[in-house]
Amino acid sequence: MNVKTVLVIEALTDIVLMAIKLTVGLITNSSAIISDALHSLTDLANNGIALIAIRLSEQPNDAGHHYGHRKFEHLAVFSLAVLLAVVAVELVSNAIRNYGEPVAQSGIGIVVLLVALACNIGLTAWEHYWARRLDSDLLQADAKHTLSDVLTTIAVIGGWQFAAMGFYWVDTLMAIVVAIVILILAFRLLLRAIPILVDASAHAPDELAAEIEKVVQVDHVRQVRARNTKDGNYADVIISVDPTMPTVNAHQVTEEIESLLRRQFDIHDVVVHVEPSE
Repeated sequence: MNVKTVLVIEALTDIVLMAIKLTVGLITNSSAIISDALHSLTDLANNGIALIAIRLSEQPNDAGHHYGHRKFEHLAVFSLAVLLAVVAVELVSNAIRNYGEPVAQSGIGIVVLLVALACNIGLTAWEHYWARRLDSDLLQADAKHTLSDVLTTIAVIGGWQFAAMGFYWVDTLMAIVVAIVILILAFRLLLRAIPILVDASAHAPDELAAEIEKVVQVDHVRQVRARNTKDGNYADVIISVDPTMPTVNAHQVTEEIESLLRRQFDIHDVVVHVEPSE
């Protein structure tokens, strides 16, 4: 079992669940159920984007991508977040437009949705298990997404039942709740993707420079640039040293800086440029 296989199995399950929810929603004319079906559609889109991103990010370095293709995964996450936000807006619009429309009760429908809910609960637990076993951040995030399906389906069933008794505002409210959950999910995805896409750093340059200047024979730190990624942290450092220092000693200084940044800041890819002091 690998990450791709887990995502494919989940995608097939999502297709079945989406078809079940959409069928019940159209039969009963429930905005909340239809919105939940569309939420399942976003799960399917999430799986597709994740599979494509994994395939692209696994490509080796080439002439046009010297640092590899890992950012394609985070670009895909960003795209998914935007898609989710658009879907959330559409759900709210649809719920308001259909407010007051008759909502039919259906014994078969409630049974089918409860079965779909049980499947989602099992799928969430199963994906969490493989996320831990494969140590995959992507699967962990996707498992949390599936968990949001469980919560929204519970809200949808409640909204449908109240609407069938004449409390139409509850059905509309539940559809809006689903949309809010999707927006929160989109926001969290953005918080994961944007810092990596814009090369954010967990440490301020002054903080890094202050520690580097403690290294013996470093006269001054002229520039420090750092960035964090999912697979490791990077730093580019420019230091000045005594212009008469032998090359072998300058090399030892750079190794000390690399060791310092690795030990104190978990930065494992460091490039140190040495210049003579003025």
